[in-house]
Amino acid sequence: MKYDVTYKTLQKFSEGKYSWNDYKKVKNWFNRIHDYQEAKQYLSEQWNEINEQEQPDEHSLKHIYYEIEHQIFTEERKKARKKRWLRFYQKAAAILLIPLLAFSAWYYFIGPPPTATNEAWVEINAPEGTRTQFSLPDGSTGWLNSGSKLRYNPVFAVRNVELQGEAWFDVQHDETVFTVNTENMDVRVLGTQFNVMTYADLKYAEVVLEEGAVEVQGVNGNFEKMLAPGEKLKYSMDENRFRVQQVDTKPYTAWKEGFLLLDDEPLETAVARIERWYNVNIEIKDETLKSYRFKATFQDEPLEEVLRLLAMTTPMEYTIEKRETSDENVYRKKKVTIKRKE
Repeated sequence: MKYDVTYKTLQKFSEGKYSWNDYKKVKNWFNRIHDYQEAKQYLSEQWNEINEQEQPDEHSLKHIYYEIEHQIFTEERKKARKKRWLRFYQKAAAILLIPLLAFSAWYYFIGPPPTATNEAWVEINAPEGTRTQFSLPDGSTGWLNSGSKLRYNPVFAVRNVELQGEAWFDVQHDETVFTVNTENMDVRVLGTQFNVMTYADLKYAEVVLEEGAVEVQGVNGNFEKMLAPGEKLKYSMDENRFRVQQVDTKPYTAWKEGFLLLDDEPLETAVARIERWYNVNIEIKDETLKSYRFKATFQDEPLEEVLRLLAMTTPMEYTIEKRETSDENVYRKKKVTIKRKE
């Protein structure tokens, strides 16, 4: 497919050197390609036409592609801010021009306009001990991890979702920004694959980027960071600070394929993960055990085997109590007690 944009234009655009006309051309090109592989093919073809030297390496091509995505993302944010201010001034002008008496009469006879209610939103849940696959109105897909909830307005004109817990997203590419709202931070993208973890019982939240580019912003405006593929942002609520590091993304997204990851975590945090994964209640009797750290990956292991393996590297022992029924004859969660080995 032919596009009205050259390799040189794309390279300069990735460096932030472009005119408004260049921006429209590059954005049109970016919206019509489907992924990095298609962009790589086009860039390679353009390079062959203008240069007989050896082609740029994979790293250089990826850098150009993701910088283009970042520049478009930045411009779209600027446009969104301008539109918000324009709407604000229009509303302010309308309020000043409408006579108070006419407004009062309209409100009295017609009543306030209908507003969207919470009942209008779609809610997707993954009960503890389960994982749930989902599809969104724009074609984006993903997975919800155990004990998580995702909410969105079915109209989806603004691509916003609200997340509690953990989810992996494969966002459909679109010029409209896709936003994941959480309690402590917002994640904004145009089209990419990434994982967000923000459980209420944890003292930190994480974003891990597989492909594309995302912007992570604190809900209080206390931080803002753009991530590149293979980067993890970890935000500590207690310290009110974040850290970015290069990681192998596979362990952080493998949960959707049935892997339980413990990434050098203290027993207290590991127990919270195990509780959600197996839908059990676990009580740690000895406070000194909570600081022991674990690094392990389990796949489809029964709860008893996970506990046995943890006990092999820690001076702990555990008991699994028999499940009891409530007054309504409903089985309660299985309970596990962990204490120091005598």
